[in-house]
Amino acid sequence: MTSKFKRAVSAVAALAMAAALLASCGGSSSSGAGSAAASGSTAGAATNADRETVHIRFTQFGNNMDDVEGMENDPIKKAIEDAVNIELEYDTGSEGFVDRMQNELYTGGAAELLQTFGETDKLTSWVEEGLVTNLSEIVNAEPERYPTLYKIMNSDEYKMYNKLYTGDENAAYAIYSISAFAQPSYAGVPAYNTAILDEVNGGEVPATVEEFIAYTEACAQAGYVGWWPRNDKLTNWTEIDRTIASPQGTTIMPPKTDAWDGFVLSGELGTDTEHWTLATTSEESKAVVEQLHQMYEAGALDSGIGVKGDFDDAYADFGAGRLASANFGFGYATQYKDFYNTAWAATNSDAQPDDLTLGTAPTSDGSYAQTYTTGTWVGYHYFIPTTCEYPDRVLDLVEFIASQEGQDLIFNTTDYAFRADQGADYWDPINAAYGYGDGRCKYTWFTCMFSGTEYQVNFTDNDWWTAVSNPTDWSSEWLSEQDKALVDYAQGVLDGFTDSCVTQLPAYYNMIALPTEASEIRTKLCDITNEYLTQMIGGQMDIETGWAEYQAEYERNGAAELETMVNEAIATARETYGS
Repeated sequence: MTSKFKRAVSAVAALAMAAALLASCGGSSSSGAGSAAASGSTAGAATNADRETVHIRFTQFGNNMDDVEGMENDPIKKAIEDAVNIELEYDTGSEGFVDRMQNELYTGGAAELLQTFGETDKLTSWVEEGLVTNLSEIVNAEPERYPTLYKIMNSDEYKMYNKLYTGDENAAYAIYSISAFAQPSYAGVPAYNTAILDEVNGGEVPATVEEFIAYTEACAQAGYVGWWPRNDKLTNWTEIDRTIASPQGTTIMPPKTDAWDGFVLSGELGTDTEHWTLATTSEESKAVVEQLHQMYEAGALDSGIGVKGDFDDAYADFGAGRLASANFGFGYATQYKDFYNTAWAATNSDAQPDDLTLGTAPTSDGSYAQTYTTGTWVGYHYFIPTTCEYPDRVLDLVEFIASQEGQDLIFNTTDYAFRADQGADYWDPINAAYGYGDGRCKYTWFTCMFSGTEYQVNFTDNDWWTAVSNPTDWSSEWLSEQDKALVDYAQGVLDGFTDSCVTQLPAYYNMIALPTEASEIRTKLCDITNEYLTQMIGGQMDIETGWAEYQAEYERNGAAELETMVNEAIATARETYGS
C-alpha cells in the first residue's frame, strides 16, 4: 500500500492550516450570489452551474504547500472548480496532521471532505458516534444527479464493505479508496548479470528450481557469488520462498502479513472443500531448508545473507559484478527498471540495458510458485462530516472526480486514452507547485480518491469492483525513452508466465477477520521461524536434529490453533460476503 509521504509543510502552509482550524464547515460558504442558502442546494437546479457556489475544504496527507503562486495558477484546480461551481481549499500536512483532522472532526470544525487512511475501526466508531454522513442516502435520493456514484454504491461489492463496517449493506458512510496494482506483483523472479550468465551457462536462463540451484553453484565455482534474494536480513523470506520452496509445493514462510502466509491450499476456492494447511514446519519444507543450506555452504547463496543489507551492500556487490543473480521483487516490471538504474547503471558508466537479463520464475515438475492474493486493500476513506451544511454539493465534487471527465482531467487522458500532446511544459509547473514528481499520476489532488495506488479508474465501462481492482497505469508514458524500454522489456518477459504464478482469491478474502489472539500467535511463530531457519541455513544448527525441535516450538506456541482460526475465519467470510 502507498502513502503520499512527500515534503514537510512550510511555515506558510502551517499558518494556512492554523487559520483553517478556526473555520467550521458551516461557516465556509462563499459570499457570492446565492450563498445565503445554507444547504448549498438550489430548488429545481439541473446542473452544477445552476447550484449555489460553495467553499469546500478537503484534506490530503503529506504534500507540499510552499509554492503559493504556483497553486494559485493551477489550471487543474480551476477546471475542477469551474466544472462543479465550487471554491476549493487544499489542506495538507504530515507530522501531527492525522491527529489534527480527527480533533477537528470531534470539535465540529472538520473539512467538508475529509481523507483518512483505511482503518476499519475508525470508520465504524465515527459512524456509531454520528460524526459522518450517510452518503448513499443522498446519492440514492437523486440517482440522475449522481449517476456514477449511484452505480458504485449499489454494486454488490460496495455493499459488502458497507456490511463489514456497520452491518448495514445499504448504508455507505465513506468513499472506499481501493488500492490495487495495475499489473500483478509477485516474487520469485531472478535477474541475472548477462556476462556471468554467458560465461557460466552459455547465456541460457535457468528454467527450473533444479537448474537455478545448479547455476548458482556453478557460479560459485567460477568465483562469483551465485544468488542474493532480497531478505531484509532474514526477516522477509518471500523471495527465497517463491524461488525455491513454493514451486516445490510447500512454503517456508511464517504466518506474517496475509492470513494465508505460511499456508498451502487444498480443495476448491469458494467451496466447503477449501482448506489451508500451515506448512512452514512440514517435511517438504525441511527438504527446502536442506537445499538452502547446501547452497549457502557452496557459496551459491551469499554468505552475507542475514548480515549485510539489501539496498546498499547487495546493490553494490551486484553493480561491481560480484553477484551472478539477484531477486528484488521483479514480478513487478517497474521494480526491474529501478534496479537496473540504481544497482547497475549508477555504478557502471558504460551500462547498457542488455547487461542484465530478467529470468523466468523457476518451475518444479512443471509447477510455478503460487502467489495467492486479493490484489487489493483499502488505502483510504473519504468522509463528509455531519457538521457539513451542504453534503450534496460535496458529493457533486466527488461525482465529477469519479466521472470520465474528471478522471480524464487529472490523469491527462481523453476518453481514458493518454494525451501525449500535453507534455512536460504543461505538467511540470503544476507538479512543481506541490513538490510532486512523476509517479503513478500526473496530478496530486484527488488521484487516490478511488484508487489508493493513484491509478486511473474507468467507471464508464466497468462496475466499481472491476474498475478499482483493475486500474490503468499511465506512468510509462512519461518515462524517459530508456526507462520505458526497460519497463516494456520486463513486462514482456513477465507476461509469459504471470498468469501461472498469481491466483486471485475471491473478494470475500478481503473480509477475513482473525480473532485477537491470532496476532500474538503469529508474532511468536514468525520469531521462531526467523530464529531456527537462520541457524539451520547458516549451519549453526543441524537440520536433522533441529527440525523436530522447530516443529515442537510451533506446536507449543499455537500452530494448530492458528490453522483452525484461519480456516474458520475464511469460512465465515465466505458465508457472510461470498456470492
